[in-house]
Amino acid sequence: MLNFCSLYSGSSGNCSFIETEHTKLLVDAGVSLKKIEEGLRNYK
Repeated sequence: MLNFCSLYSGSSGNCSFIETEHTKLLVDAGVSLKKIEEGLRNYK
């Protein structure tokens, strides 16, 4: 199973979280750590 979540998307950057049974991948393009942590907390 593949899960995809856009944690943040805006003019200052984007951040996506992709998850499979065995792998977790965070794709960050210019978002602050604070916004990433907030997005991950709200993900589940």
